[in-house]
Amino acid sequence: FLIYYQPKVELRNYSLCGAEALCRWKHDGKIIPPNDFIPYLEQSSNICTLDMYMLEHVCRDIRRWLDNGFDVVKISVNLSRVNLANPKLAQQIISIISKYDVPFEYIEIEITETTSEIDLHELIKLVRVLHEAKICTSIDDFGAGYSSINLIRDLPWDTMKIDRNFLPVKDEQYSDKKKTVLKHVISLAQEIGLECMVEGVETTEHVAFLKENNCYYAQGYRFDKPLPVEVFEERLKTKIFNIDE
Repeated sequence: FLIYYQPKVELRNYSLCGAEALCRWKHDGKIIPPNDFIPYLEQSSNICTLDMYMLEHVCRDIRRWLDNGFDVVKISVNLSRVNLANPKLAQQIISIISKYDVPFEYIEIEITETTSEIDLHELIKLVRVLHEAKICTSIDDFGAGYSSINLIRDLPWDTMKIDRNFLPVKDEQYSDKKKTVLKHVISLAQEIGLECMVEGVETTEHVAFLKENNCYYAQGYRFDKPLPVEVFEERLKTKIFNIDE
């Protein structure tokens, strides 16, 4: 299992502001995309093992970058909701980060929204403990499922990561409606103090729309696909994206 890093971009100056750690499986010499194996792992606790494996390798990379003098950015690590059944989850996360002496400011935990009442109770506890420990949390893929406004109102999230489905597509029937909804979701996130990031940004039009609506954080193929660690390390050195608007 390999870690790829997909950059996150600050749109005011098109600079690297963070990255998301993503898993790829190298099997028989081929790279297997996550959609082909993650769903199977989520049917058991194997996904929890993979999530902790990812967090540990991210912390190991960050420690190496810091030791080598890199100007490190915050790295987000995805956490499956299956992990919420673990009563010691927060302590396990903190322990792994501390093991590598990584400052908490360089880690963000991304968690998708949930509709299960049991999971919600555990999610509330997790986010609050991580918040108290000064570890950032992000509600991932906001809007991909049946979102609850209560979820963003009642929990001390740091970031709302808006799902790509909100982005308008050229000539799409509901494009104008999507623009209106996205505009107000961005405004809502910012008014309650959340950093707002949109994923799946693929076109110049997407970038222009986000900037028009004062959303300056984006992730997507308009800037970079997920990168192998050695390629991402070159990004860490340069930080600036050459973008023609």
